Amino acid sequence: MLTRSDFILALRTAGLKPGDTALVQSDLLRIGPVDASPNREEILRFYLNALLEALGSSGTLVVLTSYEDYARYGKPFNRQTSPSLSGALSEYVRSRPNAVRSLHPVLSLTALGPRAEEICSGNHFEGFGYDSPWGRLHRMDARLLTLGYSLTPDGMTFLHYVENLYGVPYQYTKLFDYPVFDGDHEIAGCFTMPVRYLDFDIEYDQRRFKQGLVDRGLATLAPLGRGQMLATTCGAVVAHAIDAFSSDRYVMLAQRPKFRRGEIPYDMTHPACAVDTLRRHGGDCLR
Repeated sequence: MLTRSDFILALRTAGLKPGDTALVQSDLLRIGPVDASPNREEILRFYLNALLEALGSSGTLVVLTSYEDYARYGKPFNRQTSPSLSGALSEYVRSRPNAVRSLHPVLSLTALGPRAEEICSGNHFEGFGYDSPWGRLHRMDARLLTLGYSLTPDGMTFLHYVENLYGVPYQYTKLFDYPVFDGDHEIAGCFTMPVRYLDFDIEYDQRRFKQGLVDRGLATLAPLGRGQMLATTCGAVVAHAIDAFSSDRYVMLAQRPKFRRGEIPYDMTHPACAVDTLRRHGGDCLR
């Protein structure tokens, strides 16, 4: 059973200090039981209170509050009322008084603390752009904590910001035209975000990149109940990405994509692509 003192000790071991800004993603089921009454509210309060104690009154807690149902099912996004679909702790933080949520419908973040407005205010039309909350966290060199995820294939969304920062050949920019609301006010503008191509056997897998962080001493693993916590910083992740992407543009994937010449993302004007496409389509595509 994870106790409050053991949790705070793990956070301190991971380098978290009063006054820090920390982006936290969590899979609480992997951690197991905690020293709290066995009901949802008490368990979530256990985690939130311990994190806020470790950060102190001058620290800021940030969580992912993505709403993946947006547009996919014809649903609009409302900054105030659309629930977080990024885990129980994220939704709990989103619903706290004084929490500030960013406006991007899919890549929304919510912050609690003195830097919440600084991180989450504004429209942020591009999900991982320079002036998005992700870009601001990067420039703040915020701490990144994944509770329960450790060296799993997922759990660190900041790595998708890094992919966008360095440019990977398996993503494109998607446009959204479903409504986005800030309360009763509809936001005028086009929201975008980078997404992977749905073809070419592209499958995300963050394990190699995370292991590289640990091997280089840029990330810490700490036991947390039945699971582990992986802790690093935005700056360390970006620094490691310089080397990782230089040697392997597909380090975030389970395998190299099976791209086909003559199709996106290949350049259709390249001679080799054009010849291949001509053969497959009988020349009609070049008329």
